[in-house]
Amino acid sequence: MPDTQARELQARARFEVLRQRVFEDMGRASARWRLVWVLPVQVLVIALLLARGESTTRALIQVVTVVVMGLLFLRVRPGAHKNLGMSLFLVCVTGYFVLLGTTGGLSSPLLVSAGSMMAAASIKLTNPPWMRQAVFGFCLSGFVALALLSHTAIGTLDGPLAPAGHWPSPEYVTIALVASFAAMIGVYGIGCAVTRGYEHAALELAERREELCSENEDRTRALEGIAARLAHEVKNPLAAIKALSTHMARNTADAKAAERLAIVASEADRLQSIVDGFLSFSRGFDDLKVASVRPHEMARELAVLLETRAAEAGVTLEVNGDSTAILEADARKLRQVLLNLVLNAIQASPRGAGVEVTVRAESGEARIMVRDDGVGMTPEVLERIRKPYFTTREGGTGLGVAVARGLVEQHGGRLEFKSTPGKGTTVLIALPLKAKPCPCLPNPLRSFKAESEAEKSGPAIAGA
Repeated sequence: MPDTQARELQARARFEVLRQRVFEDMGRASARWRLVWVLPVQVLVIALLLARGESTTRALIQVVTVVVMGLLFLRVRPGAHKNLGMSLFLVCVTGYFVLLGTTGGLSSPLLVSAGSMMAAASIKLTNPPWMRQAVFGFCLSGFVALALLSHTAIGTLDGPLAPAGHWPSPEYVTIALVASFAAMIGVYGIGCAVTRGYEHAALELAERREELCSENEDRTRALEGIAARLAHEVKNPLAAIKALSTHMARNTADAKAAERLAIVASEADRLQSIVDGFLSFSRGFDDLKVASVRPHEMARELAVLLETRAAEAGVTLEVNGDSTAILEADARKLRQVLLNLVLNAIQASPRGAGVEVTVRAESGEARIMVRDDGVGMTPEVLERIRKPYFTTREGGTGLGVAVARGLVEQHGGRLEFKSTPGKGTTVLIALPLKAKPCPCLPNPLRSFKAESEAEKSGPAIAGA
């Protein structure tokens, strides 16, 4: 079985366990509601009809129906086998239609109770999936039968329920009012049960997510610490290897040896860049140190710093735009973003091409665009370039764009790429004029705990 299918089955199994627990809680609440409201209402209705002179036949049928329903309610516990629960529900529905038939059919004052009954069925009867459709079809058949019998004795209001002249009888109005009140209470109770079930599921999922996030955060911090220590330990030997190989290459008379030592030095440089990338990736997401920054001035400084490298690659480097733009950001991290992106643009550009950095301040944000005339990227590459360790450049680490993206989003900004194969790439850095650290997803568990603590501490003092 493929891994994807196995994961889907596991996720479905976990969901079923959680749903079963939630619906068992709702079933217990429904059982209490039936005992507290349904049976007393039916007993009250029958008592009123008997007291007001209902026919003996109808009264006897109603009494037997309510007694059977009451015994089933008392004997069948919540969480019973699903087939037993289905049978109980069908018996209760049948009893409901019997009561409708003895109180006027589709004219019955008890008709409004169908709403709460169908709502309970749609929530409770979920497994197997066809169960709800079966109950719906059963109820529909009952109403159709009552409609067909509407011109018989079953469809007439008899005895105390018969109209008094042009107006409904007081008994009819009283029973209709009681049934409407009971139906409202039932729907309200079902809504509360659904809300509690949702809150229970949401809190449990949030708690599991919190545990996973905490565990992953601890692991990430441990790995970051190991990576930082490893990178620090590797940097010094690499520096020694580079210095010694360069020194030996200068002092040797053997051209072949000098060439090999130059390769050693270049490989040491490549390893050094990889180590620097890992260091940036591991320490790049510490807290922001926000201060006023002039992005145009920062870009000019980087252009001077990279002037020699651009000249070696045969690429011109130009900075344009608004020199007065100011934003609140972490200067060190913003500088790292620009450095990564400009270096990528230089490396992607052929000799004779140009790299342009443009700074603008508009629509309440600072926009820094890095444009090159390089080979460009296909849509597939653009989709994958956001992921760490993906690179199209030989010897690249694939961390430059990932680090830049993470740092920009930490400021509450966004990093966008537009590229056409053969025509170059434009990277847009959009930052708010004042850094807005990217918020985390809401955690209902924390909100619930905060509300509970606030309730325990008592009402807030006005003006506090």
